[in-house]
Amino acid sequence: MSTSVAIAVITFRRPALLHALLASLQAQELPEGSDYAIRIVVVDNDAEGSAARVLEEFGAGTPYPIESVVEAEPGIPFARERSVELCWNDDALIFVDDDEVAPPDWLTTLLKAWESTGADVVTGPVKGNLPPGAPAWNHYSDVHDSTGRHTTGEELRKAYTNNTLVSRRVYHAVTPGFHPAFRYTGSSDLHFFLRVHRAGFRIVWCEEACIAEDVPVGRTTLRWLVRRAFRSGSGDTISRLLIRPGAVSYLMVLAYASARVISAIGYALAGLLLGRKTHLLKAVRRFFSGVGSLAGIVGINHDEYRERHGAESRADGGEPVPGDLAGGDGPESARVADPERASVADHPDARLP
Repeated sequence: MSTSVAIAVITFRRPALLHALLASLQAQELPEGSDYAIRIVVVDNDAEGSAARVLEEFGAGTPYPIESVVEAEPGIPFARERSVELCWNDDALIFVDDDEVAPPDWLTTLLKAWESTGADVVTGPVKGNLPPGAPAWNHYSDVHDSTGRHTTGEELRKAYTNNTLVSRRVYHAVTPGFHPAFRYTGSSDLHFFLRVHRAGFRIVWCEEACIAEDVPVGRTTLRWLVRRAFRSGSGDTISRLLIRPGAVSYLMVLAYASARVISAIGYALAGLLLGRKTHLLKAVRRFFSGVGSLAGIVGINHDEYRERHGAESRADGGEPVPGDLAGGDGPESARVADPERASVADHPDARLP
């Protein structure tokens, strides 16, 4: 029997970017002599179903069939969880973002790495395409470019959903998948893959499976860099405390956050003495990441995606989600991604216990 692999895409009102991604996915090559059944699953997080106009252009005759659904409950975790539900019976699913474009050999490279390593998760780098006129610091910072951070075959402790293959045994075992506490803040993927590693699954890097990403102008400012560093630090803390609550975890997070701030001071001094702008940028990122880590201890995070969705668009008609985390019962309030169960959208948001 053929090996079924689904490419999962979540999207929200980015028709031009979604079209570019789908066109690149339809142009993917498969390993010679392989027996893969590839399909594409699109989850539209817009209750109005605005992605339908794009999907109409990829009908019959395309190399890989596209299945699409609308997940009306706003928030990345809900859309990702719906993706898992739809791919429950596939042998593997591949997460990509709707603002990315894959080169023709990307899928072959990723699948070959999965075959050769026997890993449970295979993840690769994302290289950002900067817009014209982007401030100079973007060109010598790695904030938009994760190439070269690891070597092929290196085992990691975490991954993200921007370019990652996940074997079925992983998302069948690590459930619920994506936590509603990260509705507008991001980091639900970090939380998921930290749990994947903790469960004993192997996460392997494949440097050659690189995918490209268009960087919007709004993400080329120092203001965005500071907010993203803060959010990343806070998301990391909240993820770890959700996984392992207790005094020991709080102390470990406090130590980690303090180390980030101290190292930031070291990078800043080195940057000033040596005249290295890369060191100064690392100082900024580490400092605000450390501050974010400290803020995460009390459940504070930056709602980066709230403005795009709009709190008034909540499908359940309820009150806007509070500025930090939404109310609920803790990690288990996000139900298992199982087709036999109710949609995760039927459950309340979750807060740190």
